[in-house]
Amino acid sequence: MIVLTAVLKAAEGKSDAIIAEFSKLVPLVLKDPGTLGYMVCQAVDDPSKLIVIEQYESREALTYHGGTPHFKAFGQATRGMFADRAQISMWNKVA
Repeated sequence: MIVLTAVLKAAEGKSDAIIAEFSKLVPLVLKDPGTLGYMVCQAVDDPSKLIVIEQYESREALTYHGGTPHFKAFGQATRGMFADRAQISMWNKVA
């Protein structure tokens, strides 16, 4: 299993719009082949900070996700809404 985390920082005043776009994206991603989980969380102490926790059966499933029309549409819809580049980490499940 591959686990990916993406820590995101919304631009000022854009958190709600980003969350709205994620609300459209998540149900579609969960239907992608090889996707085991896809969750978006908002920091309690900083509403502009989001983390996406993604779980895939394999690297191939992760690659597939990145090429889907719905993921590309999310990227277009949220262009310019982030304050910084995402901090992405990839993990292997060990327990």
